[in-house]
Amino acid sequence: MSILAISLLLCSLAASAWSETLTTITLGFTGRLSEPITQSALQGAQLAIDEANAMAIRRRSPLRLQLLPQDDHGNENFAINIARYYIKENVAGVVGPWSSDAALATAAIYENAGIPQIGFTATSSQWTSMGHRMPFRVVGGTRELSSALAEVASRSLAGQRVFVIQNDSAYSNALADAVMERLAATAPGIALGRIQVARRTTDFHVAMQAAMQHDADVIVFLALYPQARAFIDAARRSGSKARILLTGGASNLELASQPEPRLHVLEFEIARDYCPQWKKVAQAYRSKFDAAPTTYSFYAYDAASVLGAAILQTGSGDGRRIAVALHQLRHPGLHGLISFAPNGARANPRYTLFRHDGRWQPVEFFPAGSGRHEPCV
Repeated sequence: MSILAISLLLCSLAASAWSETLTTITLGFTGRLSEPITQSALQGAQLAIDEANAMAIRRRSPLRLQLLPQDDHGNENFAINIARYYIKENVAGVVGPWSSDAALATAAIYENAGIPQIGFTATSSQWTSMGHRMPFRVVGGTRELSSALAEVASRSLAGQRVFVIQNDSAYSNALADAVMERLAATAPGIALGRIQVARRTTDFHVAMQAAMQHDADVIVFLALYPQARAFIDAARRSGSKARILLTGGASNLELASQPEPRLHVLEFEIARDYCPQWKKVAQAYRSKFDAAPTTYSFYAYDAASVLGAAILQTGSGDGRRIAVALHQLRHPGLHGLISFAPNGARANPRYTLFRHDGRWQPVEFFPAGSGRHEPCV
């Protein structure tokens, strides 16, 4: 046998031996998978997992990550059953849960099992204020979001008669309470009103009647993303001239091309002009999934990316070791440098206010003075 043949054989045997030692690390992903917006988030997470696996290959790490998505139907009981299933499947971490209700319902289960959760839509600040070590959130919480919303309503939109529309979810309740408290404390001259609707309703006729009876000049809509389009349609039909402030992914809505400058949305985001990674990730997403990414795609990408980074750093699928690494990480993300407060909340969250001028255009950054010149990396 020639020297060349022997060398090739040895290389082949070495590669084969290395491949046989690969270890698969399973990660959960929960949400209402029947909804297109949730699918866009799952695809964003998968893109980050693919990149983490490519990084593992470059580093000659034996670890390979895979997602195990489960549909919680937007229901806390389903979420609890999924958490127990994930424990049996020995998942190393969870991208999610999707809703604050699910996150609060499963927090103790994941905590006892030592499974870190990386929330990217569950924004209730209560979730990261329970004394647990396993919850993390890559977006801002209701505490920070409420402060920015109150500032937009009172200063940016110059509201004097502000009306809040919420639903009966944990997220919406917490956010509405915090916004009302913040407005009462910082702008005591503002007349405040409020109404609650069901979390699944698409009928906002009564809510808009209440807003008009309040003579609202600013309406803050704090229900869930799937309800936003029905609310906008109801607001148009009502004839109300109030300025409208939305949040929670409403910039993903495809609206008519004519400007509606009274429509505003506050999103967790920094100025994309200063984040070249946005374009790269968006192009990779379109290439892989033949669709445009949503804000949820980017949020889930960040969540899966930081979880993957912690796993590769520890070289382990042990959830408690991963959680320790997450508490120490400073990870380059699409929404700025990702780091966590001791309770797992996102440190220094940033928000962008958009106005609909034929399309959603950024007009202001929060906290005031931040965002515009902050690079994502």
